[in-house]
Amino acid sequence: MYVKHERPGPMEYAELRKLAGLAPLEEAAAAAGLNGSIFTVVVRDEKSRLMGMGRIVGDGACYFQVVDVLVHPSCGEQRSVVEERIMQELVRYLDENASEGSQVFVISDTPGIRLYQSFGFKLMYPDFYGMSRNSRLPV
Repeated sequence: MYVKHERPGPMEYAELRKLAGLAPLEEAAAAAGLNGSIFTVVVRDEKSRLMGMGRIVGDGACYFQVVDVLVHPSCGEQRSVVEERIMQELVRYLDENASEGSQVFVISDTPGIRLYQSFGFKLMYPDFYGMSRNSRLPV
C-alpha cells in the first residue's frame, strides 16, 4: 500500500464512489469534480489499483471541505488503516496551507464520525445546523 498526492482517473473515481455506495457519476462530471479539487490523495495497492482516496475542495483561502474519503470494499479489515492514512495526508495539507481563521467542514455518515473526531473535527449541533439540497429538484 502506498500513498500519493495525485488525482485518480475519472473512471476510477466514479467506480470507487459507486462501490462506496455514493450516487453514480458520469465520466464528465467525475472529471470536472476531480479538476475542481484543491488537494487529492490516493492509496494504491502494489499493483497500482485504487484502494482509497480523499479530496479537499473549497475556495482555497476561507473555506475548505473534506470530501470523498472513500475506501474500496476489498480492503476489509485494512479499511481503518487506509482511512487513517488518507485523513493524515488531508489534515497535513490543511495544517500547512489553510490560513488562521479558515473554516474546514466535513459531512459524515454516522459510522464516520469517530474517524473525523479523531482528527479534531467537532459536531456543530446545537450551535449550527447543516443542510443539503440535491441538484435537479423539480421546480
